[in-house]
Parts: sequence; C-alpha cells; structure tokens
Amino acid sequence: MVLGACTGSATKGPDALDGGVSSAGDGGSEESEISPNLIPQEELFACRGAASDTPTRIRRINRWQWTRNVGGSVTRGWTGFSFYDNPLDPNPRSPYGSYAADDTVDESMVEIILPIVDEYGATWAGPYTGSNRLELLREDASLRCMWDDAKPSTSCIRHYLAILLERGVMYRPARVDELDRLTAFTQSVLAQETSDGGADARTHSLSRVVTAATLMSGALFREELGTPLGNGRVELGEWELAQQLTYALGDRAPGAVPTWRYPDTSASSQGHYGDIADAARDGGIRSPQVVGSLIEQHVGGVDPTRFDLVQDFGETERPRRGEFWLSDGVANFFRQWLGYTKVEAIFKERPEATSAFDDGEVSVYRAQASAWENLLSGYYGYESTLVQQMDDFVARVVVEDTAVLQTLLTSRRYFLAATQDSGFDGNATRYTGQPYGTTAEIAATREARWRMVPATERAGVLTHPAWLASHGGNFEDDPSAVHRGKWVRENLLCGYVPPLSSVRVRAQVGPHAPDKNARARLDDATGRSECQGCHSLMNPLGYPFEIYNHAGYLRTRDHAANGGWMAPNGQSTLSNMPDPGLDGPVRDAVELSEKLAASGHVKRCFIRHAFRYFMGRDENRSDACTLARMEQAYDDHQGSFKALLSALMTSDTWTTRREPAQGE
Repeated sequence: MVLGACTGSATKGPDALDGGVSSAGDGGSEESEISPNLIPQEELFACRGAASDTPTRIRRINRWQWTRNVGGSVTRGWTGFSFYDNPLDPNPRSPYGSYAADDTVDESMVEIILPIVDEYGATWAGPYTGSNRLELLREDASLRCMWDDAKPSTSCIRHYLAILLERGVMYRPARVDELDRLTAFTQSVLAQETSDGGADARTHSLSRVVTAATLMSGALFREELGTPLGNGRVELGEWELAQQLTYALGDRAPGAVPTWRYPDTSASSQGHYGDIADAARDGGIRSPQVVGSLIEQHVGGVDPTRFDLVQDFGETERPRRGEFWLSDGVANFFRQWLGYTKVEAIFKERPEATSAFDDGEVSVYRAQASAWENLLSGYYGYESTLVQQMDDFVARVVVEDTAVLQTLLTSRRYFLAATQDSGFDGNATRYTGQPYGTTAEIAATREARWRMVPATERAGVLTHPAWLASHGGNFEDDPSAVHRGKWVRENLLCGYVPPLSSVRVRAQVGPHAPDKNARARLDDATGRSECQGCHSLMNPLGYPFEIYNHAGYLRTRDHAANGGWMAPNGQSTLSNMPDPGLDGPVRDAVELSEKLAASGHVKRCFIRHAFRYFMGRDENRSDACTLARMEQAYDDHQGSFKALLSALMTSDTWTTRREPAQGE
C-alpha cells in the first residue's frame, strides 16, 4: 500500500521544503519551477509595483469546453453517446484542467474527434436537422438560402460561414483568410452534390463543411496575443478578453451553442453568455464596471428550477437538487481544488466499517452497500449523489458570498438525499444518510434535504463524506491520513511535499492486523528518521481525520492493540506550521478545520489556488500586486468570492501580457 513521498536522508529537510528559494526577478528559479509552493508566501503578497511577467500564449480548449461550446452534455445519455467523448483531455500533470501549457492536437486525436464532429455538423444544416435544433437558424431568414437554394451564391455562402464561425465554431469574428479558405472548401463540396440529392444531400454537404470548420486552428485554440502597446507589453483584444472571461466563469465560449432539450433550450438564440459576446462587440468588455456586473450576474445564484442543469438532467432530477447554482467554470474550480469528484472512482471495501452502521455483514446485497453505490451513481432513483451533494453545499456558500473560505471550512449545513418518496423503494435510497451519521427520515423537499449535522461530528468541506472518501484508501485501516494530510499541506497551507518519484525507501505499510488500526500501521511504517522529512509534513495533519473511516463515515470504534476495540483517536500536535497560530494540539478534524478557517496564511493559499485556476498558470513574484489586490477585495467585502474574482478579472495581469522574448 503506497503511502506518499517518503524520502531518503539526502533529500532536503522540512525547512527547505517549506519554500526557501533564491530570489529571481521573474518570480522563477530552478526550485520554484518545480512547484509554486516553494516560493515564500509573504513574497507573493508584497506589491512593489512590478507588472506580471507572463507572456502571450495560445491555449487549446479542453474536453469540457469543446462539449459545452457545441451544446453538448457532460453526462452520458442512455444511448452511450456524448459530445463529451471527445479526446481533448487536459494535461493530467497540470494541477488544474484550465492550465494551457503544452496541450496540442495530433493525428490520433483527429481520428477520434471526426465522428463526434459529424454529429454536430448536421445541426447547422437547417433549423430542424440534427439532434439539436438551433433557434438561430429558424429566426435568421438571411441564412435560409444555404439550404433552400439549389446553388447558393458566393455572398450567401460567405454570410452563412461568417455566422457559423462566429456563433458556432470560433466564437469570435472570423479573419478574412479563415473565411476565404472555408469558402473555397464549401464551394467545392457543394459542386459535388447531385441534382437529385434532395435535402439529405445538402445536410450531408453542410455537415462536411462544419466538420472542416471545427478542425480549424481557431476552433480548437484560443488566443491571448493582443496588440503591442510599445512598452514591451500587449493589450488583449475585445474578443480575447470576452473568451478569457467566459471560459473562466462558464468553461465555454461567448455565444456558445444552446442545447434544445424538450421543451426548453438552455439559452436564447444569442447563445450562452451572449451578453459577454455583445460586450466584446461594443467594447464594453474593457470597462471594469461592465466586467464587474457580468461577474456578479454569472458566477451563480438561486433558482428553484435549477435551469443551469438543463443540458445534463431532466425535469425529474433537477428539482431534487439544492436551489443554489454555480456557473460551470466556478463550480469546476471548487471540484478540482477540493478534489472531491474522485470519490466515484475509488473502490471502498465495506464503506460502513467501524461506524455505527457496521453490523459485521459482508454480503454485497446488504443495505449499506446498496446505499453507498446509489450515492456514487444515483442509479436507483433520482436523488443526488455524493458529488452533487457537495456541489450544492459549496454552491450555497459561494452564492451567499460572506466569509466564503471560513464558511466552507466550518459550516454544518449539508445537503442530503431524501429517503422518502425518492422515486424508488428499498434499501438503496433508505440508508443514504448513513455516511453523514443519520438515520432520520428525510422528506422529498429542499427544506428537509438541507440538514444541520452535530457540531462535534463535522465541520465544512474537509469533513464531508465526498472529500473524505475521495482522499481515503480502499480499506478502513489504510493510510488515508497520508493522503488527507498531504492535501491540507499543499492546498490549504501551500507547502511542498516531494512527489513519489523522490522516494528512496519502501513507501508501504505492513499487512492488515486485528490489533493495528490505520494510525498504528502508519506509525510503524513511517517512524524511521529517513521518512520524517516528508511524513512529518503530512501525518500530523492527517491524523485528525482518523475519526472518520476510508469512506467518510464517522467511526464509533477503532482497532485496539489488544485485538479488541477502542474509541477513535483524532488527536494530533502540530508544530513548525507556517502560521504559528496553527501550532499546538488539536482534538480532531473538526477542531483542525476551525483552526484552518481562522488562519490568514490559509486564506492567502486559497487566493493563490483561485489565481492558478482562473489564470490557467502558476503564480510568481511578479503577480504580487494582483494577489494583494485580490486579498484586499476579499477582506473589504467581508470574504466575498465574487469580489476576489472581480479584482483578478479587472487587473492588468488579466487584461495585458508581456511580449515574448525571441525564441520564447
């Protein structure tokens, strides 16, 4: 069982791991390139007037973004087909899916994407063709010549292609050379039609045209190249700013294609974020006031119909979710930062083990197993899954927008699945409250689904079953403490733990034993001095979570040294923490979460992670003024996440870039 990064004595000690790096004018050094967490945090918030040194760049869109752009669902339908099956995965080595470095397109990816693009192409062949009816094609009479005329004129073709490229492929006005190339291709395709081909022939022709268009570089890559200002910097153009904003907020382009899902469409004929596209057209996207109002409107809100889910879920499922929603981009930040979507992929042997609901049964048909599987898949009924319940918990905190980080780490108000009138009878839905420690009957209303958990048992996201299970092992006595402690060290304290590639000794716990719990097995395996360079950074932060098992259930008992049972032990003593206020004993994960929530160091680390995700790159010392501005906005607005985003998205770091050096 692999523990984590346990290194030999030749590896740097804890002091060096906490970020002692040499100063560099560009914010980089050999060590800081390994991880931005190696840069001392105080240097990143010391504004000395420097401008961000990030150069211009070209960014490939990712799987989620391409799917949303063409009006697709990011869930798989009953047919098994989805636009989400495209191969545009982000680099798995990047900390966030929004990062832009080195993502490209090769021949094998084109082979995979071609049949998916063909499905999309038919939607642009007329108002009632393809699987997604586009209101734009029905409303705009100027486009009808493209499917009504036997031989469309050149002006008709160019007009149609200009609309296609701006509203369905590139999501910006096409350049003359792009339009010229696609016009020539379209004319050659139309010339191949037979006179008796009928409407199907035109649909096939236009599908070929759309397929070609969606493989143009402007369709798969977006630019942040700008216009030179004459001082070594460039100013991003209106459409570059609009795309940067909508991809950050909504993980899709300005004017992205709506989905027709009877009886609704997911947006007006102007497309998703049509108002941001309009701001690019009229120049309003350069106004901080306009951008601030767009952020306020699109980050999230309250909607009992949960219309934001219309692309992915039907009317039977949406009302069973919480009433608070976040835009795709913002929701995906919290999903990726907290890492709680991994729960769906991690096998749990007897998830209820050592909890109050552990009756010793091992049958795969037992009630607890059925309930757990339903919390992962939602297969037996329409109630929400663990991931969706965390989504709704986070959305409420962010939408209410007061002391966001503190509330995320301390709130006891969770969203649970109903156990009454949930669509199916039986064990699969009756016991879905057990991971939260409750057997209460939960009515199928939103008010009943929002439940307060005991203050002594849980506090915030780090004690939510979705997070605990995502960062837990396969068995209840696994070294889950390592994974949970490592996450806290890197994502809340912005510390550095060397990766597994640095392991110099066997990073493995001993065999399962009835007289050893997870903590004892971990202590035996990592107590040697050669392991402490890394495990001293992780284990003390992970031990408080030992009051929960591998699946996030609250333990009521744990293995004792005599082979019997004892009370769970979450006690730990923290020392040499980057915030001295965190030093000292903690009782359990609840007390740890409350201490972390009160730390200014943790707040700054949260701001750094938000910067990374929404900028799509690591921060460096030249970003200090922007990071300080984000912190000031957050503090001045009582812990407002929207204010934090607005400070970033109206800064010079957001709107300008450095001209790249020769060969860069």
